[in-house]
Amino acid sequence: MVPKVKGSRPVCQWLELLGDRDSPFYRKLDGLYGDGEALTRQAAQVCLRALEAFGESYGWDRSTIVARATGRVNLMGMHIDHRGGSVNPIAIKEVYLIAEARDDDVVMLRNVESEEFPQETFRIGDCLPKRKVENWDAWCHDELEKRRNDASVTWSNYVRAAVLYLQHLNTRDDGTFAPALRGMNAMVCGNVPRAAGLGSSSSIVVATAEACVRINNLAMDPMEFVDACGYGEWYVGTRGGAGDHAAIRFGKPNSVLHIASFPLTVQAVPFPHGYKIVMANSLVEARKRSGARDAFNSRVASYIFGLIMVRRSFPQHAPKLQHLRDLNPKTLGVDEIQIYRMLRSLPESVNREQVLGLLPEREAEVRHVFRSHAEPREGYRIREVCMYGVAECIRAEMAAERLK
Repeated sequence: MVPKVKGSRPVCQWLELLGDRDSPFYRKLDGLYGDGEALTRQAAQVCLRALEAFGESYGWDRSTIVARATGRVNLMGMHIDHRGGSVNPIAIKEVYLIAEARDDDVVMLRNVESEEFPQETFRIGDCLPKRKVENWDAWCHDELEKRRNDASVTWSNYVRAAVLYLQHLNTRDDGTFAPALRGMNAMVCGNVPRAAGLGSSSSIVVATAEACVRINNLAMDPMEFVDACGYGEWYVGTRGGAGDHAAIRFGKPNSVLHIASFPLTVQAVPFPHGYKIVMANSLVEARKRSGARDAFNSRVASYIFGLIMVRRSFPQHAPKLQHLRDLNPKTLGVDEIQIYRMLRSLPESVNREQVLGLLPEREAEVRHVFRSHAEPREGYRIREVCMYGVAECIRAEMAAERLK
């Protein structure tokens, strides 16, 4: 007998609530979307499709929860949250995950778009080692190399990312689960454009984590939850931060979020009245399981190598250079000319052999970073990447102040 999950209802009851414009469920949607009536209706339609598909697949009387996530557009602060920089995103579109708790650790996944995302099933216990993972980063690298030629594991990686990391957090040193997470029967439906840089993958991670936390009655504060989503997504191979997940978790109507890293903080900045943001889908895809992941991770590598080199070349500033964001006049107490000199000390382009030659004392760390991506054909463009990152960290701070 599966214990009843707080807030769960049979699918047929969810459908009744969704059909009543005055129901508490609809009032919840109104709160999420503010005065956006059209957005509320759109979200209700996505949720309706998910519930109907769940009922048809698993049964209309099954006791389920409804987990929601969104996509995001980052207006300023592109891919610098993992370097300590700030991001300024807005939440867009939605993903719904309808989940029924199981009495075992099996996760059964279905998607409304079944032709593109076929059913997948996995056991939580089978996916983790017998002892607690000591280094999540290194273990994720090992798992990715094992799965590199496994075509049977596709979109479920984002679900596994959330579930396995939450189980990792609830594992004793001897490998026993405390508690052992229950699995779920799930149906996913969303309208976030895929492979378009709009956070569609992170939305799956967040929705899954939300469902898993509720089904297993886990105690997590919001910031801890966001961090777990960020680290969990390393399972799919990218080495990003938690900015996307924070944008999804904390998005508010008529607001831009200003999200800072290390420590993670979130501030809602009102969007200027009388303005609109127009989004156009270029239809250019960047699928993380192909070259886009290598390109992303090679830029992360350039940031890592660049900061090590600057710290070594300018030891008087090293104590203050904890993150790339710290490479600025205000933090270091220098003028802009000195910042340019520090950046100019970096190599324009180097291959792996040259990186190892420049950082012989950090060989183990450097080789670990290499594991996340194929060697870039044009080399690591360290100076260019770090120049962009340093400037973008400053622009991202300025953006929030200008909006205020």
